[in-house]
Amino acid sequence: MKNEFDYLIIGQGLAGSILGYTLLEKGKKVMVLDEPKLQNCSKIAAGICNPITGRNLVRTWKSNQLFPFLNDFYPKLEKQFNRNFFFQIPIYRPFQTLEQQQDWSVQENKETEEVIYPKNKSTSNFEKNINDPLGGLLIKNGGHLRTDIFLEAIKNYLIEKNAYQKELFDFDKLILNENKVVYQDIQANHIIFCRGAADQTNPFFHKLPLAPAKGEILHIDFDRNEETVRKLNQIILNKGCWLVPFDDKLIENNLNNKVSASEKEIITTFRTGSTYNHKDLSLESTEEAKQEIETKLQAVLNLDYQIIKQEVGIRPSTRTRYPLMGTHKDYPQMSIFNGFGAKGVSMIPYFANEFIEYLFTGKELEKIVRIDKWLNK
Repeated sequence: MKNEFDYLIIGQGLAGSILGYTLLEKGKKVMVLDEPKLQNCSKIAAGICNPITGRNLVRTWKSNQLFPFLNDFYPKLEKQFNRNFFFQIPIYRPFQTLEQQQDWSVQENKETEEVIYPKNKSTSNFEKNINDPLGGLLIKNGGHLRTDIFLEAIKNYLIEKNAYQKELFDFDKLILNENKVVYQDIQANHIIFCRGAADQTNPFFHKLPLAPAKGEILHIDFDRNEETVRKLNQIILNKGCWLVPFDDKLIENNLNNKVSASEKEIITTFRTGSTYNHKDLSLESTEEAKQEIETKLQAVLNLDYQIIKQEVGIRPSTRTRYPLMGTHKDYPQMSIFNGFGAKGVSMIPYFANEFIEYLFTGKELEKIVRIDKWLNK
């Protein structure tokens, strides 16, 4: 006797978690199989949502759609799960060069003003300890997701719904029938792969332009008595590297304990990074990456700190820099939803909704994310 489901999802990173949750909320019967891993890139991700991106300081692709969606999605789940994991705080982006500052002044318009706090952009906003002699942008509508807490909350939700199974997926055990898929004691109408970087070796989707990138981050601790540390509690610093507050007490807190940065005890532990390495995809941390992060951090911040630990993850990046999703041309009961890279927190809630509409109604996905052209090569 097989256990029957509408959708079988392989992988419980950010993509599989949000897709599984959204399908369940739409009344579908779902099973998520999660491969036990020593390292899960989603769990150590910085989780930054930034509407202004890149060296040219342009709006993030589809930000007008992504940010209203995510700023509704994550707070809604916080209330549902009674957990703290989403923090809407501004991102401070010091100008790297005079040219960058001048280019921004030229391109500034009403569209960008919607996401930038009015600020003196020509002189330093922090008088000491932060290296920003040219000033910078204080970007609103940004924030960060504590992905470790979020994924644990989703996992508990899936378990409550009998929609989670810890399983190392084995392709040899997958049976494709005419309109169904069978995996051991599971029968489903559709299987969706959300395995992150591991899908580079997926025998059904190996032609896709996945280009995994190793990323390393540091956990560091500052002196509690530094006034700059209080200021750093209220922003995400982003110049060459990012610096994000990391509150261990959040794991024990429920939503009722959520307070503003000015009211709570000062957080002294931060995460900073990250590196990009497409050649070394091992899960071993390296001294080279540590030195790279420290060099970038010390260029923007003049504060003593202690390194607590170093972590490694493999991002599911793509050569196109856009996500990948769609149904296999030869197997209509099989799809993939992957390739969100470092911007998964921003993109996945919106695209999970778009992808589900595609599955339910056949509404076409945006051409730039569709997998057709890659599978036809």
